[in-house]
Amino acid sequence: MKYKNTKTGAIIETSTKVSGENWEPFTGKESEEKKTPSKKQQANKAEGDSKDDAQEGTE
Repeated sequence: MKYKNTKTGAIIETSTKVSGENWEPFTGKESEEKKTPSKKQQANKAEGDSKDDAQEGTE
């Protein structure tokens, strides 16, 4: 079963039960929402502000 830490956002998978005030069962529905880029990321990409990984470390 998967669990998500509501404080840190960490997701773990384990065969044992997890308890604690910050852990809740994770269904996976929330991860689908996060796959789409934020409006800020989309705006930066449209303006050409995104970093080009191909040139990283060439200086």
